[in-house]
Amino acid sequence: MESVFIIVVILVAFFFVIQKRYLRQDELKDSAYKKKGALLNSQETAFYNALISAVGQHGVVLAKVNLANVLTPLATEKKQWFIANNRIAKSYFDFVVCDPRTLEVRVAIELDNGKELNKGKVDRQKLLIHVCKSAGIPLIGASIKHSYQVSRLRRLLAAHIDLIESDKEVRFCKRCGSPMTVKIASQGEHKGRRFFTCSRQPQCTYTENYNVVFDEAE
Repeated sequence: MESVFIIVVILVAFFFVIQKRYLRQDELKDSAYKKKGALLNSQETAFYNALISAVGQHGVVLAKVNLANVLTPLATEKKQWFIANNRIAKSYFDFVVCDPRTLEVRVAIELDNGKELNKGKVDRQKLLIHVCKSAGIPLIGASIKHSYQVSRLRRLLAAHIDLIESDKEVRFCKRCGSPMTVKIASQGEHKGRRFFTCSRQPQCTYTENYNVVFDEAE
């Protein structure tokens, strides 16, 4: 009697597995797909190629990276955690530059598509600024252009990634015309960041952001 019961249990389990397998296959047969095409449009691809050239072997460039793959909420309560996680689950970074060994994100880059501001765009910008500031990830903004100067991108990244050496350049003070030198902030909000300062200090106190890359005038 016991052997009959075991056989029945085995047959039921076998029938259940087979039925579940074939039903799943039938469901998949009802869904057909096609490729959407390139992950990036032509404007994004141009920036991506310039970014790769600027980074070189000192980082890995990834595009369209979901925020939830990079960030996690600090909330300890489950409800708060899910609310915070849902807030970032449907958004992404346009580009990130990662450590080449660990793929840890070092810099996030938001590429402005040039479209007019609307509520969705403003909300996205606010979210990116908030999460990056909270997590300590540098966020760089860039505008879509027809072409990009790799040397400027490299200088922008060099302010955040020590391994990237910026191209040597000579800047002149816009106040007195003297050559400018690069220094590193020793205190304040931008501690550790590079900046240009007039070589005639303290007579001339003009300074300039090291990260200025997309100057229309140039």
